[in-house]
Amino acid sequence: MTPVPVVHIAESTGWAGGERYLLALARELDRKRFQLSVIVPDDGPLVERLHALDIETCRVPLNDRLVSPTALRALLRALARLRPIIVQSHGARSNVYTRLAARYAGVPIVLSTVHNSLYDYEIAGWRRALYVLAERVTSPLADRIIAVSEAIARDLVERYRIEAGRTVVVHNGIDPWTFRPTRGAAALRHELRVPGGRRVVLMAGRMTPQKGWDVLLEAAARLGAARDDLFWLLVGDGPLRPALERRAAELGVSGSFTGARADMADVLGCADVVVLASRSEGLPFTLLEAMALGKPVVATRVGGVAEVVEDGRSGRLVPRDDPGALATAVAAVIDAPDAAAMGARGRARVQTAFTLDSMVRGIERVYASALQARELVHA
Repeated sequence: MTPVPVVHIAESTGWAGGERYLLALARELDRKRFQLSVIVPDDGPLVERLHALDIETCRVPLNDRLVSPTALRALLRALARLRPIIVQSHGARSNVYTRLAARYAGVPIVLSTVHNSLYDYEIAGWRRALYVLAERVTSPLADRIIAVSEAIARDLVERYRIEAGRTVVVHNGIDPWTFRPTRGAAALRHELRVPGGRRVVLMAGRMTPQKGWDVLLEAAARLGAARDDLFWLLVGDGPLRPALERRAAELGVSGSFTGARADMADVLGCADVVVLASRSEGLPFTLLEAMALGKPVVATRVGGVAEVVEDGRSGRLVPRDDPGALATAVAAVIDAPDAAAMGARGRARVQTAFTLDSMVRGIERVYASALQARELVHA
């Protein structure tokens, strides 16, 4: 059987959830059935990782401007050259451009992936309204819209007003058996200069408004005023990092900004509690990874987070933008006599319901169903 040519269209080549999702598919999709190439907007970490897997990439600058006829024409040319049977796009702008270009180019199957809700982003109201309108108007051009969580799927129907029959949920997933530290927690704590006897509270992610780092720092300051046994590891990079470092110093937060780390299993492995203070999420990989390592978590009740974290069993859920509730929950989990049991329940949850295999097989089922509906492959 000749592999079906599949083109993914990335909106970013950085290194966040959407890019990790795309790379996982590139690595794990059955290459006997699907031949993958990726259209990217520019150079970046994602491109390097794709090339390491011998995945062909093609550059089309979709992210240069909000509206760009030039980019649309370039995408049309790229699709005409690659001649995919299936195209799958990622991100709001990429989804809109891809639907238009792919239909004009005669691509048989057009799939869009929604990793997060535009309604929760810190962007100007007119910009959000324009994106949502474009998503709504072009959604009939997609065969299926893949949501990474049930919450995102509901959002597409209830707030975007997209037809429910066009959406399908395929949860994000990781390989919880291979995601393991290679170094001990004591070695990492020494490297990261964690003072002896401190409990480590860790948050990781891009340093952008969406992730709620400002809320985390306020919570850390409140806890720091009451107790001196905590040390905060703030892992990641992004445009807000300089301002966050200044704010942490002003608040007297006891901790360290580590920058982005490639050894996330090791870093997460040295934490006592992992925190997610996000204002918006689809279904965050860092949360799955922390739980896979048996770490109790404290997270905001946004997006698909509540589909993963069972409040009171594997961690605590709190409202977004509430540093007081976040601080209280972190203290409760740190001091909980059953913290280890909470972590074990979280690990079992990920191993049961949020594996990489289930994510990849779910995407392959979407492909097979779409091919069968078009009578291109009898699967």
